[in-house]
Amino acid sequence: MIHYFNPGHEAAVLNGSKHYQAPANHVRIQHDLAFLPAWYAAPDDFVLVHEPLPADFEKEIGQGLATAIPISELASYTTLLANQTVDIWGISPQSCRFLEQLSAQYRLNWTVPKWKDEYRTLGSRQTAQRVLSHLIENFPEIDKTLVPQFITNLDEIEQIMEKTTHKMLVKAPHSSSGNGLVWLPAGKLAQSERQILKGMLRKQSAVSLEKALDKRLDFSMHFEITAAHAAPSTNFIGYSLFQTNAKGAYEKSLILAQGAIEKQLSELIPITVLDTVKHQLQQIINEIYAPHYQGNIGVDMLIYLDDNELKLHPCVEINMRKSMGYLALRLFERFRSGELHVSYQLPIINYQLPVAGCQFLCPVTENSCFQAYFVF
Repeated sequence: MIHYFNPGHEAAVLNGSKHYQAPANHVRIQHDLAFLPAWYAAPDDFVLVHEPLPADFEKEIGQGLATAIPISELASYTTLLANQTVDIWGISPQSCRFLEQLSAQYRLNWTVPKWKDEYRTLGSRQTAQRVLSHLIENFPEIDKTLVPQFITNLDEIEQIMEKTTHKMLVKAPHSSSGNGLVWLPAGKLAQSERQILKGMLRKQSAVSLEKALDKRLDFSMHFEITAAHAAPSTNFIGYSLFQTNAKGAYEKSLILAQGAIEKQLSELIPITVLDTVKHQLQQIINEIYAPHYQGNIGVDMLIYLDDNELKLHPCVEINMRKSMGYLALRLFERFRSGELHVSYQLPIINYQLPVAGCQFLCPVTENSCFQAYFVF
């Protein structure tokens, strides 16, 4: 199998064009972290990268990982890579076309995932809202006010904000990992907020609006939809704990045994509640996603404080792709405990490990901006 890392694919899905050109920051992280799939791939798999791995990095990571193949050197690997299946981090029209072109150019006969128009809807926050509504129907203890409103004009947002007494959160329908989020204080919108919201509405036609919560813990449930005989099957593959910055962008995941994660969660929310949500999600995903899509599904959740009571938000966001949480699950199999970090900094010539006792998961050069590393 061949693996391809394309973070920020939601923007490509929103654009919808096979000829989509990613913004510079998406291109940069895709180049810098292209080797990440090697840490969840099988040892005899391959990972497409943009530059050959530095010799010192190959020596550091040792044996037992998938083989990195520079895209510019595919002509040298045609026999080795022929007739392979391609696994994409996130499926988009652009990524499917790009990989199909590589396959045709080098006569590799790859099996590349096919883009389906249904994916655009399934990957949106509107479908996440639909899933949350299903959960609330089956689980009355979940607060009904968690369901976001979808709004198509700025005037309606202004009217709501002038009447509310709560801080609110606006989200773009096609966004993830902390992108496309705007926190609004109660009252009249500032001019800068108006401009941001106008831009979001112009690009995506609608935004979701929901009450901002007093978050205490971020976590996610991960599922995988696979072909099973005549019908697809949705399987739960694990929990992940993660941390975001003040703007909601991903910072790190904790690498722990599933039992340790369940223990930590059950100290805040009864494990029976989590188990019920898990089984209901499995059924809902099998109903909504499985008829059209096979692959990874990550459901982001959080525990929040409301009226001095800890409560569960069981569906903040749904990632119809692989994710850092999925990577964290696979890293546990190799490292057993620690932290997965992803950070950004301007390129520096003499790079050093951020802290003692950690390992870079992707090579860092004088041109690197994004770093992924594991802290033991």
